[in-house]
Amino acid sequence: MSEKPVIVIAGATGFIGKNLIAQLSDKCTLKALSRKETKSDNIQWIKCDLYNLRETEEALKGAEVLIYLVHSMNKGTRLTQAKFEDLDLIIADNVAKAAKKCQLKQIIYLGGIIPHDEIMLSRHLKSREEVETILSCSGVPLTRIRAAIIIGAGSTSFKMVYSLVKRLKIMICPRWANSYSYPVDVEDIVKMISLCINNKETYNETIDAFGPEKITYIEFMHLTARVMGLKRYIFPISLSTLYLSKFWVVLITGQYYEIVSPLVDSLKYNMIPQNIKLFQKYIPNPISLKKSLEKAIANEKEIQENSVKHQISNSLENNVRSVQRLSLPSGWNAIDVAQEYTKWLPKFLFFFIRSKIEGEYIHFKLFSLTLLTLFHSIDRSSLDRQLFYIRGGFLVKKPVFANARLEFRISPHEQSVVAAIHDFYPSLPWYIYRFTQAIAHALVMEMFNKFLREKSV
Repeated sequence: MSEKPVIVIAGATGFIGKNLIAQLSDKCTLKALSRKETKSDNIQWIKCDLYNLRETEEALKGAEVLIYLVHSMNKGTRLTQAKFEDLDLIIADNVAKAAKKCQLKQIIYLGGIIPHDEIMLSRHLKSREEVETILSCSGVPLTRIRAAIIIGAGSTSFKMVYSLVKRLKIMICPRWANSYSYPVDVEDIVKMISLCINNKETYNETIDAFGPEKITYIEFMHLTARVMGLKRYIFPISLSTLYLSKFWVVLITGQYYEIVSPLVDSLKYNMIPQNIKLFQKYIPNPISLKKSLEKAIANEKEIQENSVKHQISNSLENNVRSVQRLSLPSGWNAIDVAQEYTKWLPKFLFFFIRSKIEGEYIHFKLFSLTLLTLFHSIDRSSLDRQLFYIRGGFLVKKPVFANARLEFRISPHEQSVVAAIHDFYPSLPWYIYRFTQAIAHALVMEMFNKFLREKSV
């Protein structure tokens, strides 16, 4: 009898991850990744910060397949100075590097259907497509599963529709609500993922997952209301009103704006599946939309109550993450960028800041006061990534946190470099830090990007 395959699930605590664990726990040896300590009798939970390359490498050791379910629209730190697509880039690049080093056999990524007839994609869809590209740079066979709305209790997209229908008797729907989609049941998604594991027919393939009904979002809300036994009056208008829609959905559903905004931006597209051959082969009889809604609605009330309790008890970390995607001059690597930054910063702030290099330590000083000390980690640096640990200084909260770091990494798929600060705990009180040091750092990185653009000419 063959041994069970060792599968790592990144994003295991999310909606799809929880359903996938229930499906695979008896068939595979599961390693589920979480940012917090988690325990379970039937699977191995690993505390792992995917922004940390070392932790990601450790988590993937001994695994055969990685199932990648991560999207960076949730808040993780008290202050995040970053676009979600840049956060997605860092995590995907870490996973790609770790998967290559650990010699995985396969990566399975669940993303969104890409409407290729559109010239300008939303940030949300562009990010999902970019993650696919970055993961493929690992050289590990990549299986891309794409879906539009996934129906199930706990799904963010379904939760928004459910909350709107439940709370509003009359709805005025803008133009985007007439876009088409093929909502698919979570059971079919989970089944498709499980059938792709170590399945060479799916290596380096794109699979569009879809339900049996083509439906507009207005029709979807009408059907949801009927299944809930509610009478709702929904009127379409010719205006787009995406921005107004976002604030309205946040107000009614209670979801974070950071989550709602990119999702609503993507609703204006017709989500029509194109790469359907493999999905039709493995899921020949997808669950009907009505049956899918009946199951989801039956469980959604309990899910929402548990979510409220979880949000109340799950406070954000009191740290900072700041990420900027910068121009990369032709022919430059990460070493060039890092060295230029340490020389450029004192010149830019010549009235205030001086830098002093002692071996692998770099001290940034204001007169005799050391503001920040960086340690260059040579063993964790390379041509495409330079890593500096933050080891002290007036601006750093004590005690020193081991994972506080600054990094410069070359994007694997385009001419850019990502500058990122992770796990930084400032010594200044939050109400002072947010309006002084945080703003100053963003300005400095903006000016450094301008400097790099000039070097690129």
